[in-house]
Amino acid sequence: MKKKILFMAIAIALTLSACSGNVITTDQNTDSEAVASVSTEETKTDSTLDNTAEEQKTSSEVATDASTEEPSFEAGYKQAYKEIIEADCEKKASLTEEASYDELAECIDCYWLYDIDKDNVPELLIRYGDCEAAYHGKLYSFINGEAKFIDDLSMGHTGFYAVPDENGILSYWGHMGYAECWKLTLNGTVLSSEELYSEDINEKMQAGEDVWYKASNEIVPGAYYLDSYDYNNTYPIEMYETITAYANGKEKSDLENYSFPDNNPDYYTDIMQKDVMVNAVALDQFMNTLGEVPFSKLFEEKQIYDYAPGGLTPLKITYADLNADGIYECIFYLNEGNNPEDQYMDYRVILSLQSDTVYAYLNFCPYETSITEDGYFITEPEEYASERYVKRVLYDREKCFIYSVPSEV
Repeated sequence: MKKKILFMAIAIALTLSACSGNVITTDQNTDSEAVASVSTEETKTDSTLDNTAEEQKTSSEVATDASTEEPSFEAGYKQAYKEIIEADCEKKASLTEEASYDELAECIDCYWLYDIDKDNVPELLIRYGDCEAAYHGKLYSFINGEAKFIDDLSMGHTGFYAVPDENGILSYWGHMGYAECWKLTLNGTVLSSEELYSEDINEKMQAGEDVWYKASNEIVPGAYYLDSYDYNNTYPIEMYETITAYANGKEKSDLENYSFPDNNPDYYTDIMQKDVMVNAVALDQFMNTLGEVPFSKLFEEKQIYDYAPGGLTPLKITYADLNADGIYECIFYLNEGNNPEDQYMDYRVILSLQSDTVYAYLNFCPYETSITEDGYFITEPEEYASERYVKRVLYDREKCFIYSVPSEV
């Protein structure tokens, strides 16, 4: 009885939040019947696809069959980059609590994959250090069958941006009102840099102006932000071709109609109300992987996040096809406050049925302003963002990560 009361409360909270401000919406708004006491203003139910778990189509974003033979050059760079990252991880794991500042400054923090010279093989950028003051990095390329160290990179207060269709990557530094943007180009083993932009906006800020640094795509048309990857997760390396297919617009869902698992619009709300077991997996390095737990466990103190309070409040619920198989995933947000007017999205939860298991992917402090029905998470320029960001989620059971695509979706 207590669980029933708990999930009726969840349902009411979701219903109220869908009617309040700061609502995340998909880019289609087909009306539907209310779903089992849970807000479903944005539910799409106009599809009649037959999609039991066994009949779901293989997603283009699911890892290729192990029997498929991978080209040797792909296997080569992927294995070489994994070995570099794994060696850095072992080095970090070997440190004791008494490690010195210098030792911590040489520990891996995250990495990027990006094809700087556009030869169809990505470069590997690794960031080291444990704070902005200590961040620095190394660049590797795969040349003549092996990973080659190219150069050291400055990475404090720095983000990296894609330069589509030409040799280059943007290194964008910003700190305390000052900014510089450099274009890095790679020719063989030679890394070159060119300053494209610099600005001091302190005077404008002191005058009370609402000012930002120049957006990357205003400096280089088509430039877009590149997400870094958790050093404990090499799945992005395995799935590099899928990342680039979406980034180049070669991979997209062509479906016009979507359905729910088992053709049941109540599928996900039944999970919530009946406290079904889910496999909770961290989608980023901040969240916790809980494994198989009752759905209600996600709301408890210090479960999904080490500092999460108990009694997390659901904000809303929406649906999108994140893996291009024609089947909706369920996305909702959790808020730490008890104030109904507080709509801050502290955490995101994605529910996805795979085989016979429902996975719950957990994300810290998301900031998208909308989600398209075909699975693009979009952040429009506003108070906390100076330019448009577009991201996708790629997953296969316990393997998962977030990656960036061009902002012109």
